[in-house]
Amino acid sequence: MAKKLGHPTWEAINQEDSSAVAMRSVAAALCGEFINVWNIDKLQESALRLVALGGKKAMLSTVERFVSGNAADPKWSRKLRTEHLARWAVTLYESAWDKVGGLWDAIIIGAPNGGVAHLATALGVPFLSQSFSTSFQDATSVDDVEAYYANGSEFVRDILHRNHDLAVVNHYDPLHDRFSLKNVNHVRYKLLELPDVYEAFIYQNLRPGGTIFFTDCRYAWPMYFIDERHWFQVGGLGGVPSWNFIQGNHPEIAALQQTSGMEPIGNWGLQGHQAYEMPESEWGTLPPLHQRLHLFARENAYNFVPVEGPHPEYFSYLAFRLWRRLFKQAHVEPQGVYVETFTQVAPAAVRKAALLPLWLPRNCISSLEYLKRVRRDFGQIPELKDAPVFWLPLPQFVETFDTVSWEAWMEALAGLDVRPLGMRPHFYPTDPLALCATRQELETWVDIHPCPVAETATVDMLLEEIRALRRQRV
Repeated sequence: MAKKLGHPTWEAINQEDSSAVAMRSVAAALCGEFINVWNIDKLQESALRLVALGGKKAMLSTVERFVSGNAADPKWSRKLRTEHLARWAVTLYESAWDKVGGLWDAIIIGAPNGGVAHLATALGVPFLSQSFSTSFQDATSVDDVEAYYANGSEFVRDILHRNHDLAVVNHYDPLHDRFSLKNVNHVRYKLLELPDVYEAFIYQNLRPGGTIFFTDCRYAWPMYFIDERHWFQVGGLGGVPSWNFIQGNHPEIAALQQTSGMEPIGNWGLQGHQAYEMPESEWGTLPPLHQRLHLFARENAYNFVPVEGPHPEYFSYLAFRLWRRLFKQAHVEPQGVYVETFTQVAPAAVRKAALLPLWLPRNCISSLEYLKRVRRDFGQIPELKDAPVFWLPLPQFVETFDTVSWEAWMEALAGLDVRPLGMRPHFYPTDPLALCATRQELETWVDIHPCPVAETATVDMLLEEIRALRRQRV
């Protein structure tokens, strides 16, 4: 389903990963376009509709073949270079350069997530990620942490040997990624230095005296130290406390392992290595790039502003507030709210139809609790009283024990005009049609209800919102 990028070494970049989607969605929004995350064409969409007739088993089998076929060939671990990652990122903005017609006032670099994508879109500026990922072809037992680690280490050694400016995390989440781990091995790269390609992009596109925002997400997770610049993470953000993944006797984990034929030990701990709290693989930020960017900005008379948050949800809430403020300043009444999940993102909808964005990391318990907290803000916006609340649920193809039920989401939004998009309730959360139907339904509504917002947020507006959240200790 995914299109190749026309450059052989770029094929190793996972375009559907959260970091890539954050950049791709910003680049698309700057051009007034919606992002087709999985690059699904009309023929493939028809196939997804037909496969649903066979029930969940047929759907999962089809998606499993897609995941396996779309993973990167292991040989790319010997060919991938930092320059390729950075050049792919800046190339995303080639179309936007022509539309801007001048230099940007700011650029955002750092931790990726949907909230950061909405901050960049509000400012009308590009976002460049610190992290990238590859899903390598690798067939192993889902619960065999030792085999997954051994195979992943082969990829990591090849990458680190040739790229001294990267740290690499081999990410193993047998709960939330359970569906894909039979066929792939996830490796995430984090920039330790400012790539020459990023430097050139800043010189060419940021006005003199402009601002470099660094999104510094402090969300932490226990990781096993393997070697210099090589870490191994078990589990990920959701409804399970981080240390429960690697420490003993978690009953739900033991039940999962028992059904898979493994000895039910209640954890996925890696033997012979020590775990330490580190910036989380998918969402967290490693400090060296922060320091390098600060020095680069000072040497070149740019303003440098770190945007520090304890959790990816912080950036989501900051973007929600910034867009609300921008609507007020532009004298535009928001037509509604749309609640995104993980990679189900559409920043273009905000500017094209004046919809307030709220991004959630997962379909999980912690994201539900975050939604409940922010829902209180809805009541303080009079124009939202009877406005629709669109929900873009994530098709995740595995029903984990921390997945929130459809009914619980509806209960959290009870009393509002809630409109789920693209996902059929009886297939939730495993509906493959949601891979394309969610975006299509939102885009259709936006086309019928246009309310374009031409204004962009200023650097000072974002700084004021950051200070306001700091006073509130959010």
